[in-house]
Amino acid sequence: MVKRLLQHKTFWVMVITFAGMGLSLLVRVLLIPKRFGFSNTADALTTALTVVLLVDTIVREGAKFSLVPIFVTREKELTPTEYRRFTNSLLIFLLAVGFGVFILVQLLAPWIVGGLLRKSTVDAQTTTTLLRLCTPLLIFGCGSTVLGAFLNSQQRFKTVALRNALPAGVAASVFLFLWDAQDLENWVAMAYTGGFVAYFGWLCLGTYRAGHRYAFAGISSDTLRSLKDAVTLPTLGFGVRQVTNRLLVEVYLVSQLGNGAITLYKSAFQIFSALQTLIGTSIATTGLPDMARHDAGKNKRELGRTLKRNASTAIIIGFPVTLILLIFHEKISWILYGRGTIDQSSIQLIGQLLFWLGTGMIFSCLIPVLNAGLYAQKAYRLVFVNMVTMAVLNFLMAYRLVETWWLLGVALSVSITALLAIGNLTYLLRKTRVSWF
Repeated sequence: MVKRLLQHKTFWVMVITFAGMGLSLLVRVLLIPKRFGFSNTADALTTALTVVLLVDTIVREGAKFSLVPIFVTREKELTPTEYRRFTNSLLIFLLAVGFGVFILVQLLAPWIVGGLLRKSTVDAQTTTTLLRLCTPLLIFGCGSTVLGAFLNSQQRFKTVALRNALPAGVAASVFLFLWDAQDLENWVAMAYTGGFVAYFGWLCLGTYRAGHRYAFAGISSDTLRSLKDAVTLPTLGFGVRQVTNRLLVEVYLVSQLGNGAITLYKSAFQIFSALQTLIGTSIATTGLPDMARHDAGKNKRELGRTLKRNASTAIIIGFPVTLILLIFHEKISWILYGRGTIDQSSIQLIGQLLFWLGTGMIFSCLIPVLNAGLYAQKAYRLVFVNMVTMAVLNFLMAYRLVETWWLLGVALSVSITALLAIGNLTYLLRKTRVSWF
């Protein structure tokens, strides 16, 4: 039993992801609050990282799950030479897209920050500077999306799983060596870019070891059409969801609740998000290639069995994690923040936020797993419908609940939305004649 577990692909992906998430939490949940406190500087750095990592996440998550079925299908249809040209053309195209987004964010940075912090006391000029220092990572993030999808289609998951570890690891090193630096926040922003460069280089090496050879290749109209069909709707839907949840709710609404509110909420949400990614996204990532192959073979029954197995795994792992958050939320908050200069009321509030976020943990872990069932069938319109619907509902609930429950209302809206999303995804999957239970 133990030997089988150690050999299972999902187990090692989760182990590597856990290490990466640990480093990410170390930086964004512990080091930023401990070094800067719940201050304007902390909020400025948190906001800048939120914006730039949001753009990267939209491209990566919106395209990654869409690209894996394309790679699986094209590998069967094309000769090795044609497949290599296809992969290179996608890589060059996404790098060009990343460069274009980088230029756009650089130019629009003052307006992005001004819009988000319009009703906040956070220093807009400092936030704009930090945002511009972070934006070069978008170029390498877009390139990493293609290479990561290619390696996932080859089931080389362990190479891709280091994504969270390298950027956060570089940032953690900057904190370690430059803790007392006056402009530490600028170095942390640049460190994230350095980490993305290192991750892109790691994926390039992993792709080469997988047998791929690089060459310049222009993208064909046929490839552009396949990208338009496969990537446009999921990326647009994911973009709407992320902009709504991460910017309108977690920055725009939360920033109006006082100084340090953004960093305070993020301190709890990043813990929840890391656990959700560790469980749900890891299982979805490792299960997608098999489901895509079942769909390519028109085998709905096997696709449904794989989806059911993945969903059961998410529930089995997610249930004890949910119980831990619900029972020990105060203890977790105290362990993380009780030995520093953070006041007792903030520690208690973080614990309460963890409790209300934890009520929806199982549902949040199931969302990427069930979404993968739609991605495997290339049901991109249904993916889009679910993402946009849930984004609108989350914003409306957060907007209403924040008036009476303050910061806790934002956390509660996340859990309610996750429950509704599971019901909606179950309905959409049944429309494709696939059931997960």
